[in-house]
Amino acid sequence: MTENEYLSLCEKYLRGACTLEEEHILSAYQDAQGLSGLSLSEEEEKRLGEILKARIQNSINGESPVKSPLRIRRLKWQIAAAIAASVLLFIYFGTDLFRSAKRKENTVLVKKETIRNKDILPGSTNAVLTLSNGERIKLDGTGDGIISKDGNTHISKSGNGLVVSATGKSLNNVLNKITIPKGGKYDITLPDGTRVWLNSASSLSFPTAFTGRERKVLLTGEAYFEVAKNKEMPFKVDVEGKQEVEVLGTHFNITAFAEDKNIMTTLLEGAVKINYKKSSTLIKPGQMAINNLQNNLKVVPADLEEVMAWKNDMFIFNNENISSIMKKISRWYDVDVEYKGDVSGVNFDGNYSRSKGLKSLLKNIELTDKVRFVIEGRRITVIVK
Repeated sequence: MTENEYLSLCEKYLRGACTLEEEHILSAYQDAQGLSGLSLSEEEEKRLGEILKARIQNSINGESPVKSPLRIRRLKWQIAAAIAASVLLFIYFGTDLFRSAKRKENTVLVKKETIRNKDILPGSTNAVLTLSNGERIKLDGTGDGIISKDGNTHISKSGNGLVVSATGKSLNNVLNKITIPKGGKYDITLPDGTRVWLNSASSLSFPTAFTGRERKVLLTGEAYFEVAKNKEMPFKVDVEGKQEVEVLGTHFNITAFAEDKNIMTTLLEGAVKINYKKSSTLIKPGQMAINNLQNNLKVVPADLEEVMAWKNDMFIFNNENISSIMKKISRWYDVDVEYKGDVSGVNFDGNYSRSKGLKSLLKNIELTDKVRFVIEGRRITVIVK
């Protein structure tokens, strides 16, 4: 990002016109530059306020009178200058802190705390690929193209997903691993054409080529699979070594977060067989198999819209307990949660977009007058009324 591009975003933020995605870009750029938590002297803040005040004034004056929604702010320059003082414009000051931060030139910074205090941003496409040799690659900072090549196979990044390709037979059956942190999501196309979408706090271990009599991957967390058909080579998902899902070609979702204590397999299309201990269970489209890891599997009708909400960037709560809701919120917004009061009987209904900031979601839940929330940084306290 160039200085002018970054400064334009800074100015847009100061005018209150940044989208949540643009605010996330500001915060991510700060992290990439290693410029968190820096401060200016009183004299530098004054100079910076004057510089940005002039630039914002020129920007607003240049806008069409019909299209500009910000003309109401022309007389509020005392406020604009005060906010502008929190923006770090290092190209004018050349501080030692700036020069030591990856030696980048012409860098501008909006304080991360300023952005985060405004709202807690939703998750985004974010993952780490760990190759079989132990090399780790952060995918959110990697451009499109081949990122790993091993003999006849290679792993490429394309947009917001990975593509694993095999141009010929390979005897290398070692596993790579894609890990999705809290506040992340990603999808991957495996060498057989199977596509997998991964939710926050999840991981998938996979080979660069499927050989032998089966196609096998290892899953933790939550993923949605669209399996390529191959009658000669069944597709198997090993869920944390506790359960195996076997298919030929089908669409299904697996939820297996350790804190949930259940493994839930939901079938949307085709047929799957679930192997647990020494027994097997078949489920049909529209059914969910619940495995509490203690007794036999329980098969129940599934609410497919609710199950697939995460993949469709939605939260859908159907009489769901607040503790379950907050687990989903914690994973997607990367926040910690604590409780005050008995939450066992506190349930909610509602549909919410996962692309919006957290505060609007919590405000909607508060409207039920069952709980209130206290936000301190990235810690959320749920207080039962």
